[in-house]
Order: sequence, then structure tokens, then C-alpha cells
Amino acid sequence: MEGVSRGDVVLAAAAGDYGKPRPWLVVQTDQYNHAARPGSILACPFTTHGEAATYRVSMDLPSGDSQRRSWVMVDKLMAIRRERVGAKITTASRQQIAAVEHAMAELLGLRAPD
Repeated sequence: MEGVSRGDVVLAAAAGDYGKPRPWLVVQTDQYNHAARPGSILACPFTTHGEAATYRVSMDLPSGDSQRRSWVMVDKLMAIRRERVGAKITTASRQQIAAVEHAMAELLGLRAPD
């Protein structure tokens, strides 16, 4: 795995319930992503099931020659060992990152809801 940056969507297989290979959005700050010996990254998994909710942010991901509607599961934030992280799929836009940050702040109680 090459270096990852905040906002990258990568293919990874986490341990436990979310262990099947799936896209993950890297949410960890680049200060730690590019550190000399980081052992893991903080990321949120994607799902193609369900619908947008308070802690789910919609994002279209590349799927063959088209796009597939997916949702970032902000409520499933997880640390993933770097050796379980594979190829970069795409990079989220600034607007998509802002929506994920907003949902994460609400989930973690870091600011009052709008």
C-alpha cells in the first residue's frame, strides 16, 4: 500500500464484522497518515445498502464504467491496520469531506447540531 491521505477512498478489509473487502474513507489527519511508523488509519466504511441518515453521507463511487450510489457509515468509524489497506479508488471532494466532518462532529458531540 502506498501512502494514504485524508479524503482518499481505499479498498480495505478490516477485522471483525466489517471484514469483507469494501471501500473506506480515510478521515485521519495527514499529520498521522504520513508519520514515520503509523500502524493504522482511522476510516469510515461504505455501504451500498440503506439510505442517507444523520450519520450516513451519500457518495457516488466508481463502479466499472459508471458510478454507484454508496453511503459513508460515519457511525462505524474504525482503526484499520495499514497492512489490510489496499488500492486507492478515488478521492472525496471538499464538499463530501465537509459533510462527513459535520456528521462526525454531531456523532461525537463535538458541536451542537444545526
